[in-house]
Amino acid sequence: MKKKCGQAISYHKIQTKIIADLTEEQPLKRSDRLNMLVLVSDDGIGDKASLLSTGLMHNLLAGLAAKEPLPSALIFMNRGVFLTLETSQSLDVLRDLESKGVLILSNSSCLEYYKVMNKLAVGGVTNVYNIAELMKLTKNTITL
Repeated sequence: MKKKCGQAISYHKIQTKIIADLTEEQPLKRSDRLNMLVLVSDDGIGDKASLLSTGLMHNLLAGLAAKEPLPSALIFMNRGVFLTLETSQSLDVLRDLESKGVLILSNSSCLEYYKVMNKLAVGGVTNVYNIAELMKLTKNTITL
C-alpha cells in the first residue's frame, strides 16, 4: 500500500495520521513554537552491532518518557526508523510517549529504503521537508 503525506493509514487497527505538509498559510506564532525535538538517526548508541548499543538507546528513550518536560516530537531517520517497528524493544516506550502527546514521526524515504513501511507500529510518516520545517519551528533540537 503506497502512502502519501496527508492521508490516514491503519496498522494493526491503530489509526495513524500522516503529517501533511506545513504551509505558510498557518504559521506558528513564536509562543506556539515546539519546546524540544529529538532527531533519532540510529537504532542504537555507540557500537552499531551490539546489544549494549540498542539497550542504551532504549534506556535513553525510557528516560525521556519518565520525566517532564517531555519532548514535543521524536523524529526517526536512517536506521532510527527501526525503533518504530513492530519488532522494536522500545515500542512500548514510544507508544507511552505518543499517548502523552509527543509527536512520533518516521521518515518515509528511510522506511521505503529498508522496505519496512508495512511494519511501522507507532507514530506517523513524514518527509524531509516537513522534518526541516519542524526543526525550524523548534526551540531546541537534539540529535541522537
